[in-house]
Amino acid sequence: MRLVNFEKHKMPKRKLWQYPWDYKESFIIAAGLLLTGYLLQITTRTSIKAIGAPTNYIIGGLFIGMLLLLHFTSRTHPWVKWLRSVPASVSAIVLVLIQAVIMGTLPQQNFVEGVKPDLFGFSFVLTSWPFIIAQLYFLITLGLATLNRMTPWQWKNWGFILNHLGLFIAMTAGILGSGDLQRYTMKLYENQLVWGAENEKGDMIPMPIAFELTSFDMETFAPKLAFADITNNSIETKGVNALRMINKGDSYDYKGYKIKIINYIENSKFTGNGYFQVNEEGATPAALVEVKSATIDTTAWISCGSFATEYSYLQLNDKEAIVMLQPEAKKYSSHVNVFVKDQKNDKTVIEVNKPYRVNGWKVYQLSYDEKFGKWSKLSVIELVRDPWLPIVYSGIFMMIIGAVYLIFKGRGTVV
Repeated sequence: MRLVNFEKHKMPKRKLWQYPWDYKESFIIAAGLLLTGYLLQITTRTSIKAIGAPTNYIIGGLFIGMLLLLHFTSRTHPWVKWLRSVPASVSAIVLVLIQAVIMGTLPQQNFVEGVKPDLFGFSFVLTSWPFIIAQLYFLITLGLATLNRMTPWQWKNWGFILNHLGLFIAMTAGILGSGDLQRYTMKLYENQLVWGAENEKGDMIPMPIAFELTSFDMETFAPKLAFADITNNSIETKGVNALRMINKGDSYDYKGYKIKIINYIENSKFTGNGYFQVNEEGATPAALVEVKSATIDTTAWISCGSFATEYSYLQLNDKEAIVMLQPEAKKYSSHVNVFVKDQKNDKTVIEVNKPYRVNGWKVYQLSYDEKFGKWSKLSVIELVRDPWLPIVYSGIFMMIIGAVYLIFKGRGTVV
């Protein structure tokens, strides 16, 4: 029997950068792209501004045209074959995940011209060079992998194609469409017709829609009682009953004090003998509070006050006092008349988390004059228009359908 010499038949070890490229080469390239991004960020120390129409349409068309050209003219080229390979895709995903982790871990803020930004762009990841390069690398690998499955067409690949093409459409539209996103604020005062809105810089922008505030409504929670340190004007927040919502007849203990709410009036006004129920502008919540301890036994009215009525508190000693905090908003909304040029006018109520839609704009209830609270004569609304949003939603819908198909029917499908 002749022994086989396995050393002669042993496969030669593949050298680095020997084609076909594998994970080592892919991650080295990804690391190089990441380093390039940070070098650009350190050099420029700026934020990449979003590009609007028509430049974004041109860039989008050129990018898709480049992918089609690479696929149909250089499909068998080693570089193109590597870009659509699993190792390249995995390295691109890792590159994007690194940026996502940084963005989710470190606080983000808007880049402000004239203010020296952080060296690596960690505080504005979405508009930094490393993020843009990572997204571009990922979209190239994703686009070429999708095109490779699309031609020649095979019905067994439709789930994969729908999933990956949907992701490509959603991400590309989200990036290109950021420059066309319009976001303005409009300050509405009662019985005043407003046609102009303010951008982020405070410049007034003429709008095709006008709003007239007829009334502002607000519902609030009952205010809370709290212990205050009058030596440094701080509120105590530790303990179960540190911040207790007012409820008529409620009794509880805190820090050795027995506290009872004898009476509570939601809308009141102070006269010489106490607080009485009124129904007029500037009315304030008030509560009659009984406090007992080893050193004190007293009953007094306290109130958080309003723009028309002074606040009052119950002082317990040289350091502590019981105070009433301003009531928190439960719900607020604006009743408005809507005027659209050369179209039918409308009346509506704009509420928080319930946007009003008109002519491609979403109108949100944003804020009010906090000094006047529920008596505010000012309502601030936000107008948002994102023409690319339907494309993004379409891509997400395609991606979900494709993913469901791959889960239940596409077992064994690989990139």
